[in-house]
Amino acid sequence: MEVQVRHRDDIGREHLVPARALRGLPVEEWPVLHEQRAYKGRKSKVRQWWSSTTKKDISCRSAEHACAAMFLDRDPRVAYLAAPCLQIEWQDRHGSGVVHPAFMARTVDGQQLLYLYSPAGGEPEAHEVTAAWEAATEAGWQVHVARAPGGQLRRNVYIVSHFRHDEFADDWARTLLLEAFTRPLPVGETADAVDLPPGRGRACSWYLLWTGELTTHWEQPLTPDSLVWAAGVAA
Repeated sequence: MEVQVRHRDDIGREHLVPARALRGLPVEEWPVLHEQRAYKGRKSKVRQWWSSTTKKDISCRSAEHACAAMFLDRDPRVAYLAAPCLQIEWQDRHGSGVVHPAFMARTVDGQQLLYLYSPAGGEPEAHEVTAAWEAATEAGWQVHVARAPGGQLRRNVYIVSHFRHDEFADDWARTLLLEAFTRPLPVGETADAVDLPPGRGRACSWYLLWTGELTTHWEQPLTPDSLVWAAGVAA
């Protein structure tokens, strides 16, 4: 299989290059190649996900795609997350096609990641996987499939995601709350007892659940009565 990668430069010009030409380049930071747009007859709604990792909006092609962004945004290994800035164009003796990645990312240790889309929990097409691996091998990326767990875990993470914004990243509140939750305690009652303005303790507790510094029984419904504790403390 022969693969090439199409991308856009800073002034909007498109380029089609061999994947090996992108090795070592910060492709995840490049401009989005194709913006997601609403149009008559579109089967899914365009969703915007504000990333707490990169402090930017990520345009997603569906609600499921946005949920996948939510879980990657919360992953402590991911240092940079972006909508796809490229597409992979492939051809072999059987035909040709295009692969549209779901996301591009970079880990905290500098590894670049290409995420394929997994619609409704299914698997990407085999030719998409093959083309992505061909390009990734040449460019030095890793390939993963963007998935969003379902059930109660998804509902709970969605709840705490509403508090992912910087306004809840309060260093003093963090110190007080981590001291308060050195053992499993009801989140609402304990957060309200901390010496913070009314409501601030709860909001910052949800933020620390988002970052993973506090944790809970994620497979159980998350309510103000849920037991919460500092990560690393035995439940």
